[in-house]
Amino acid sequence: MTRINLLLADDDQTFCKLAGDLLSREGFAVEKAYNVEEAGRHLSENFFPIVMLDMCLPELSDGFGLLDFIREHYPDTIVLMISGSGHIPDAVEAIKRGAYDFIEKPIAPDHLRQRIRNIAAFISSKQANLDMAKTAIGMVVESPAMQNVYANIIRTAAYDNPVLITGETGVGKELAAHAIHRLSRYKDRNMVCINCASIPKELFESELFGYEKGAFTGAVGDRKGYFEYAGDNSLFLDEISELPLEVQAKLLRVISEGEIQKLGGRIRQINTRIIAATNRNLTEMQNRGEFRSDLYYRLNAININIPPLRERKDDILQLATHFCTEFCNRNSKAPMQISFPALQWLYEQTWPGNVRELRSTIERGVIFATNDTLTVADLQGGHSSLNEPPFETTSQLRQVLRNFERSYLQHSLNHYNGNVSQTAQALGIDKSNLFKKIAQYKLNTHSQLPD
Repeated sequence: MTRINLLLADDDQTFCKLAGDLLSREGFAVEKAYNVEEAGRHLSENFFPIVMLDMCLPELSDGFGLLDFIREHYPDTIVLMISGSGHIPDAVEAIKRGAYDFIEKPIAPDHLRQRIRNIAAFISSKQANLDMAKTAIGMVVESPAMQNVYANIIRTAAYDNPVLITGETGVGKELAAHAIHRLSRYKDRNMVCINCASIPKELFESELFGYEKGAFTGAVGDRKGYFEYAGDNSLFLDEISELPLEVQAKLLRVISEGEIQKLGGRIRQINTRIIAATNRNLTEMQNRGEFRSDLYYRLNAININIPPLRERKDDILQLATHFCTEFCNRNSKAPMQISFPALQWLYEQTWPGNVRELRSTIERGVIFATNDTLTVADLQGGHSSLNEPPFETTSQLRQVLRNFERSYLQHSLNHYNGNVSQTAQALGIDKSNLFKKIAQYKLNTHSQLPD
């Protein structure tokens, strides 16, 4: 089990000694801070999943200032507030401002031990759920926006309610639908998938709901529709915006009443979980009378929006590495690295085709590469078919490059298990410079959670 970092910030050195020794025996890596300056230094040097924070640290009128700072800059850190006054309004205010819990002195050892164990269990459970969603999607991405998507997938998967997945072309809506299915009670069956844009308008009703023999001229036998094939399972309706209005009415009946009716047949009950997706604005279609309002409201009760790649560029490094490994394996090529200029070039693109376009770009690069390192020329495939990045102000460009550098350094540290010396050597930079970057970007050099 990896030791979890815990920062104990309290000016009472006797309390820090006793509590620190107790928590160290519990398996935590404890650091102590007796004032705000020391607390800030520790926070800038390492990531602490847990901070025990005294309400009355020197240099502060109360502990809320440091609590607010931690919540803003280290949102994944859990803060346990400590007070010697037992003042109830302070406890209420601490919880309102983001503290996980509030505990007052004197603290019985068993009580402290149990509270910290509960927090550690919460962190472990939260990480396990996040890992489960990542595994279900089949791809590791780290941006806050996508972690929010993961969290919504986990919450949604446990229920049978309809889900609407929205987002631009190429963001990964079908991957999200499969993830919901894999985490649901239907996971042992194959999800039934339909691309509504591929079905001719006059065939929609028969394709979705089926027909009985003799229902119309040419119906020489019974035919099952997609809903009947799905049965007690997930049915994915991609590009649901293409459904004709008359079919939308029948779909609304399925959602509202759990009923389908074949052409020429009787009404029957079904228990199918509907997952729908679209890259169009259904609100605008609704206003134009192209999409039923009642169906939209039923579908949109649970909405998962996947942001475009240009709004989550922190994911580019991980995605590019993932695709590079995938295509090296698929094309029987030795493992490749992506050069820093190539990664920077990827980071500067606007990606109108989103993840799908990035994937195609990396595939092209792997095919064109002549050695074990992908270059910008490899990614361009000998021609500049990708869009040129738009003009950006100096401040915007600096921010893009800072974000990229932070992501690249954290990825490298993770690869070498937080070993600063090995990371610096691999990157060809001085170790002292890397330490400065770690402090500047608040990079994590330690495993945070138990295996």
